[in-house]
Amino acid sequence: MFEGRSSSRVALSLLPFLIAGIFAVRNLATWPARISYPGDEAYEGVALADMVHLRQRVPIYTAEAKDGFSDGTYGPLYYMLGARLTNPERPSYIPLRMLSMFAMFGCALCCGVLAFWLTRSYWVAGLSPVVFLAYGMVTGHGILALSDGGAVFLAFVGFLVAYHFRDGRWILLAAPVMVLSVFYKPQYIAGPAAVILYLLIEKRYKLAALFAGLLGICGLGLLVFFQFAVFPGQAFCRHFLFFQAPLLNWRGFVFRTLAAFAIVILPGLILGLDYLRLYRDKLIVLYLCVSLALGMLTYSKDGSDVHYFFESVFILCVLAAAVITEKIRGRVYPTDLVVLLGVTLVMAQWNTRRPPKAGDWSKYEAIESYLRQNFSPHAVSLCSSPGELLQAGLDAPYAGMFQLEALSQRGVVSDGPLVSRVEKRQFVLIILRIDAQREKDPYWKTFALSSGVLQAVRRQYRLRATLDMPGPLRERPQDRFYIYVPRPEANPGVHGGQGVLTRVAGD
Repeated sequence: MFEGRSSSRVALSLLPFLIAGIFAVRNLATWPARISYPGDEAYEGVALADMVHLRQRVPIYTAEAKDGFSDGTYGPLYYMLGARLTNPERPSYIPLRMLSMFAMFGCALCCGVLAFWLTRSYWVAGLSPVVFLAYGMVTGHGILALSDGGAVFLAFVGFLVAYHFRDGRWILLAAPVMVLSVFYKPQYIAGPAAVILYLLIEKRYKLAALFAGLLGICGLGLLVFFQFAVFPGQAFCRHFLFFQAPLLNWRGFVFRTLAAFAIVILPGLILGLDYLRLYRDKLIVLYLCVSLALGMLTYSKDGSDVHYFFESVFILCVLAAAVITEKIRGRVYPTDLVVLLGVTLVMAQWNTRRPPKAGDWSKYEAIESYLRQNFSPHAVSLCSSPGELLQAGLDAPYAGMFQLEALSQRGVVSDGPLVSRVEKRQFVLIILRIDAQREKDPYWKTFALSSGVLQAVRRQYRLRATLDMPGPLRERPQDRFYIYVPRPEANPGVHGGQGVLTRVAGD
């Protein structure tokens, strides 16, 4: 029998560690290249531009898109902390990625702590962080220079506090931590929702009211503080509270959301439900259910990705490690569950971008060299990836092109002022990821670029050069950067005196 073979038992017990460890090591091995790469990997340039603007005292929560536009949809804590780590003269993604990296390690530690509290097993406490680090979203998105790393870490810490003190009034300590997570990124709210539902189901109505009230007081207090003390005269509340909801896209829910759920979440969910069937824990069940519902809802938003299921993955990693370990202690080795763990982690690599390669460094350097050699410092420029412009010493007043285009389509913000500036040739250069004259795909023609802006570019600008696009930003094999400058009859110096076109390669 299996139970009598101690050496075989130990070897088989290590098999889940080996399976998860292979994926974790494979992913961690790419972290140095991902963190040290100097260019934009995925929307990071928008966040970096917001931070540079904040350091330069440029309003990032503007009411209109007249003289520039920053999307400002992440939490103010993220922008303020990131701005302290950003040198506006030489902006870099590396400090922000390092911050996210430490946050991901903190999340892995939270997995271990929750696993130990749930099972009182050091084995499970060791396995669950490895499973978490084996998920592709941790590597593909968690360590980027974006707000998700810090937000999910605060969300997990808040849930740990609530879980540890769930039987007493000290559970109220979790509320302020959870609010901080929301003001880092207003997305990961499964924790507070699950705690309130848990207290209501337990018929602890007074404590539920106190918890909800404390959340409201802390949240409202911070809203007032940021609106009137930190960002006076700006439309902070409008950005923070309303600029995300219009991006929900119900047309993509069936295909995008259900596909991501089936591929990335469902295999791990089967493992998690097997544990909860044996050991029911109301707060864990509620957190899992709410996080799954919110993940599916928010994944339908334009510009979303699998990291919107971060909270679900946090719980599933703990439950997967717990159920496999519990079954290993039994009389029959759980071969089926170990195989399912392997399948789960294979599927968990879905949609994870490859790390930057050596050629991506050279392409990035070629872009920066071209911009520095051909345009004067602080030349007013336009691009959906403004980080590269700022790193070359140019100005990028419109940081959130994707957000502006999406909101203008829905009538929330007008792109009229931007169209007018393009018509007046007030940008020394415009960088597009499409050929404005030849692109046929309707999706890419309006990706981060409204039809009005595109028509204005066609009328007032000409294509002067194309540059290879680094792999991390490439969505299609044919993707390149297309450099547009004002037409010859235009006066390239009309841009408010902030820089002039010196020369363009190919002249």
